[in-house]
Amino acid sequence: MPSSFRAATELRSRKVQPYLQRVADVIVGAGLAEALDVRVQRLDGDVLAAAVTLTGSAAPALVWDERYGWRTATSRRPSIGKETDIPPEGEGIRYLSEHQLPEPAELMKALADRRRGSKRPVTDHLAGGTQ
Repeated sequence: MPSSFRAATELRSRKVQPYLQRVADVIVGAGLAEALDVRVQRLDGDVLAAAVTLTGSAAPALVWDERYGWRTATSRRPSIGKETDIPPEGEGIRYLSEHQLPEPAELMKALADRRRGSKRPVTDHLAGGTQ
C-alpha cells in the first residue's frame, strides 16, 4: 500500500477516534460498559472499525464500521477484523442508525428500544468518507 494511502487512513483514524471515545464514554456513563479507551482498527481495504464491549445490555457488544455505522454484535469479542463486502447480518445483529456518526443519544435510544434499527444497514457509506 502506498504511503499516501496509509497516511490518509491514519488521518481518518485520528479524526474519528474522539467521536468513538465520546460514544464509549456515554455508554460507560449509562452503566452499559466498563471504562475503556477505544481502539480504531484498520481492516483490509483501509476500512476503519472499532468495538465497545457491553456489560449491562442485551447485546454483548457494539461495533462501528465506517461503511455501515453502528450495529450490535452477537459476541463480547466481535470479529471486526474480517473484511468482506457483505455487511454482517443474522440473529442478534441490529444496525442502530442510518447515519455513519450518529449522536450518542440516538444510539442509546436505539440500543434501549429493540424495535429501532434494522437487520441490514440502511446506507452503505464509502470508506474514508466519515461525516
